[in-house]
Amino acid sequence: MNEIEKLSEKIEKEALISLHKHCPDEAAKALGLKILEVGDAVAAAAVNDPSVVINRALGLGTKNKVSQKSLSDIKKFYNDLGIKKYFTHIYPDELSENGKAMLDELGFQQSRGWMKFKRDNSPTPQAPTELNIREASNTEEALHFGRIVANAFGMTDLSAPMLAGLVNDPKWHIFLSYSGDSPAGAGAMYIRGESAWMEWGATDPDFRRRGSQAAIMTARIQKAIDLGCKHMFTETGEAVEGDPQHSYKNILKAGFTESVLRENYTLRI
Repeated sequence: MNEIEKLSEKIEKEALISLHKHCPDEAAKALGLKILEVGDAVAAAAVNDPSVVINRALGLGTKNKVSQKSLSDIKKFYNDLGIKKYFTHIYPDELSENGKAMLDELGFQQSRGWMKFKRDNSPTPQAPTELNIREASNTEEALHFGRIVANAFGMTDLSAPMLAGLVNDPKWHIFLSYSGDSPAGAGAMYIRGESAWMEWGATDPDFRRRGSQAAIMTARIQKAIDLGCKHMFTETGEAVEGDPQHSYKNILKAGFTESVLRENYTLRI
């Protein structure tokens, strides 16, 4: 893992911690949110929402090679919570020589990976749309964001208030697209120093093919440039045969380039 990849992992980990930290107490209790630091990684869990986008461990390998102890601690954390499906993110280069055998022995199997992307602060391409793009500035708009994202990522309704809570962290910038008064799409960006992490891009099914995703990505990139960011990062599922991966194509169109494929491991059930 090179320094840019480590920077990408670090800001993503901070963004995940912020998601938990700024979740309203009532929503955190309803979701059963838990978080654990495991060496250089963090394992996040939502007992009452099975989505792997919030049940996952990341950061392994950013300081030291992935160890059997770290993997065992992560496995125990989720097992104790009764969570059977979660992602453990791993960079292949950060595994020890017998890493694959170690993962197999602990009961992990490889799943579809996530491609990470990087971008500099070059001007963003235009993304015209008839939708109105704006940054969320109040609780109502934040909840619009939370509902769109929770639905798009297969999360339960319990997670919408958690996602809306990001508006309470000044490091997050929450963007929405509207058709009149109707929320159409969403996207978020976390700023850390000269780096920006783009996450939670989603569109309401009723408003697809109207340019929302591209326009919100353009708005986030421009905001990052305005704030002095030199590095921008995002990710989506790896491209596989039979899956058109529209987000993948839109990310490339926005000036990002592929950085590294991060492997995902799930527990054999």
